[in-house]
Amino acid sequence: MTGTARLLKVELSRLRARRAVLLLLAAAIVVPAIIAISTVLSTRPPSGAELASVQAQVEAETALPRTQRTLEKCLENPTRYGVDASGTDVQQACEDSVLPQPEWFYYYEPLDLDRERTFGSGTVVVAVLGVVMFLMGATFAGHDWATGSMSNQLLFQPRRARVWAAKALAVTLASLVVAAVVTTAYWLCLGLVLQVRDDAAPDGVLLEALQQGWRGACFAAAGALGGYVLTMLSRSTVFSLGALFAVSVAGGILLGTIGPDDRGTLDPTINAQAIITDGTEYYVSVPERCYNGSGEEAAGDDCDDRGERSLQQGVTYYGVLLAGVGAASLGSFRRRDVS
Repeated sequence: MTGTARLLKVELSRLRARRAVLLLLAAAIVVPAIIAISTVLSTRPPSGAELASVQAQVEAETALPRTQRTLEKCLENPTRYGVDASGTDVQQACEDSVLPQPEWFYYYEPLDLDRERTFGSGTVVVAVLGVVMFLMGATFAGHDWATGSMSNQLLFQPRRARVWAAKALAVTLASLVVAAVVTTAYWLCLGLVLQVRDDAAPDGVLLEALQQGWRGACFAAAGALGGYVLTMLSRSTVFSLGALFAVSVAGGILLGTIGPDDRGTLDPTINAQAIITDGTEYYVSVPERCYNGSGEEAAGDDCDDRGERSLQQGVTYYGVLLAGVGAASLGSFRRRDVS
């Protein structure tokens, strides 16, 4: 086994031994599991007993005198109730319009993998994993600085670049494996629920959902690496947490208020969405001249209020950011005193 491989094995063992890291990894499993359970329960079809109860409610409401009077008024003046009087079956049309219907008493959103992938819980799961893995990377590096163990480690391996790289590789690989397993299990679980409900997803939808999960796993692994390199640069976990808040929350608000009209090139949230969903659209402010006196939008390429951000652009955005911080982190670690 080469020296680099041995050092990577040591860093993986050190990562596994950290209690904070284990708690974060547990959160990376438990929180998506809770989201999956919530999604399954919220999309559960009504049971036979529930449908029977609803049908009883419908019959009771239909039998009420006021409901029958409303039906009679509809038959006398159908247009008043939005019914076409020239139709072939005015009676049926009025019954459908004014009589209670089962859907008035219950509503449920059936499980739709495509909707969950584009607008629903899939993005939430990746966001949770991204934050957790960032914290894991920051905690892994911050512990060494907080306890002063970094100087002891360099006594056994004085080549700082190799130590830095081994730690970075360990936290990235661990987060990638965990995130990939979690996202794959999440989508396979939802797909299995659909099969149990005899409502299988259309061809290709499950694969697209899995691919989104794998992109999200790579994004989460990049987040872990980002947390690590930032903390190795600042030598403070608290600073890294503050930077995460500033970039993800305050940065988006600042760009939305005083940033350029087309903020997609700078907004971290939009670029993250582009990576996770394989491209995204976002709102773009347009000049006042794009609107005429009637309030209708005028023609012109620069009057389109929808911008697009591709997967490649999102990867480039975070790749350049990560490379810049990583280079500064490595340079600082090689030159600064670690005592």
